[in-house]
Amino acid sequence: MRASLQADSEPIELKPFVEKFLANVAKAVIQSLKGTEGATKAVFTIKGKKMEIQIDGRPLDLHMDRGFAEVISRDTILGATSHLRGMRGHEEIRLEVEL
Repeated sequence: MRASLQADSEPIELKPFVEKFLANVAKAVIQSLKGTEGATKAVFTIKGKKMEIQIDGRPLDLHMDRGFAEVISRDTILGATSHLRGMRGHEEIRLEVEL
């Protein structure tokens, strides 16, 4: 698995441990959501309190449980990335993962 991270379109360098950790967190989120079976690539885009996920290039409906899926997925990704160097004070976070 591979992961890349951007904050406001600027790449954030990931050490191998952090890359593997983020990829595993993202994989766990994806596997927990409906409509993600057989996914090979996931893109998480977070802007403020909104998050979008694309699975293999198509948007995933996160409002399936009246927004809970979006909230818990966003908070999980933010929790995994928030303490990394260069991640504070950005408007947009983008995590791409090859599963």
